[in-house]
Amino acid sequence: MSEATYPACVPELTDGHVLLRAQREGDLDRIVEQCRDPESIRWTTVPVPYGPEDARSFLGLVARGWEQPGGPRVWAIAAADDPDTFMGSIDIRPKGAGIAEIGFGLHPEGRGRHLMSGALRLATRWWFDNGGVRMFWEANRGNFASWRVAHACGFTYHGTLPQSLPQRDEALDGWRGSVGRDDDLTAPVTPWLEPVVLEGDGLRLRPWQESDVDALEPTGTPEHFMPPGAAPTPRNFEEWLLVRRERAAFSEATHWCITAAGSDRALGAVVLIGGGQPGGSGELGFQLFPSARHQGVATRAARLATDHAFTPATQGGRGLRRLTAVSVGDNDASAAVLERLGFTECGRDPQAFPRADGTFDDGRHWVRHAPTTHETTHTTTTSSPISENLLR
Repeated sequence: MSEATYPACVPELTDGHVLLRAQREGDLDRIVEQCRDPESIRWTTVPVPYGPEDARSFLGLVARGWEQPGGPRVWAIAAADDPDTFMGSIDIRPKGAGIAEIGFGLHPEGRGRHLMSGALRLATRWWFDNGGVRMFWEANRGNFASWRVAHACGFTYHGTLPQSLPQRDEALDGWRGSVGRDDDLTAPVTPWLEPVVLEGDGLRLRPWQESDVDALEPTGTPEHFMPPGAAPTPRNFEEWLLVRRERAAFSEATHWCITAAGSDRALGAVVLIGGGQPGGSGELGFQLFPSARHQGVATRAARLATDHAFTPATQGGRGLRRLTAVSVGDNDASAAVLERLGFTECGRDPQAFPRADGTFDDGRHWVRHAPTTHETTHTTTTSSPISENLLR
C-alpha cells in the first residue's frame, strides 16, 4: 500500500490546456455517457450495455489500482480551465522492467479540442519521470483517431498483429507502436501521407471514400498488368480502402481517387509510393476504369500527381527530387503516358511478370528527375480532412 490513499495519491498533471486529475463520484454520469457512445463501443472493450453500476465498479478499480504498488494508473481528463467537467480517461498499465501500456478515450464533448494529445504527453512523461523506459500503444486495426493521437506524440508504428486484441468474444487485428524515454514526444516520427485534393486540367484528385464502391468497374486488362489485389472490386473494396488509408497513416504511400472536375464519380486511381524508396524519391502508379480510357485522363491525372510530387514542401507539395515507375513490357498505353510526362526508360527486367498463359513479360523501369526550377502548372492543391505498382 502507498502512504497516501485515493484520491490523495493521484498526482495532478497539466500543461495549461489539459488537466489530468483523480476520477470522482461526480464523473459517474459522464463516464456512462462516454461508454454508451457508439465510437467508444466500437473501439474499446467497455461492457454493453453500460450503466451506472458499471461506472461505480470502474471507479472502485481505479482507486484500488492507485493504492497498489505497480497497479494501473488511471486519470480523468479535463480541460485546464474547466477542471470539474469530465472529458475522458487515460490509463497506464505497468508491465515490469520499466515497460507500460497506455490506453485512452474521450467523452464525445471532449473530441476535436486537442485534449488527448496533451493528455498522452503528460501521462507518458510522468511514466518516464518515474523510471519508465518505454510506453506501448495498441488499438484495433482501423482506429485512425487513436493512431492520430499516438502519431502526433512521437510513437513509432511497429506493425499489425493478427487477432491479438480480444473484444466481446472476438479476436481482432491490432496495431502496435511505442515511444522510448529519450524520444521526442512533441512531433511525429514519420509523415502522415494524406492525399490532399489536387485540381487542374479538368480533373480532381481526392481521397477515396466508402461510396466509391458504386463506381467500380471490371478492369478489362490482362491480369499481369497489376499485382493481385491492386484493382478494387465490390467484394474486396472494404479491405482495399482500409489498406490504402493505412499506407497513408504509416508513411508508405498516398492514394488518390481520380474524378472529373464537374463530377465526383470515381474514374480510376493514382498513387505515389514512398515506403522503401531512397531519400527524396517516390514511385508513381495509376490505373483507370474502362469507361475513362482513351480520353487523356491517365496522362492528366498522373501529371497532377507528378507536379505535386515535385512541388517544394514549403508550397504544399512533397518536395521530391526523383520519381520512378514500372510498367509491363507489353503495356504500351502506360508507357505512352510515362513518355508524355517526361519519364525516361532506364532499364528492363527480363521475364519479370508472369502471364496467365504461363509465359513471362519484361518489366520496364522509368525515371524522371525534378526540374531545376519548378514549372508553373494549373494544378490547385487544397487540404483534405484524412509495395504495389499500379502501372503493371
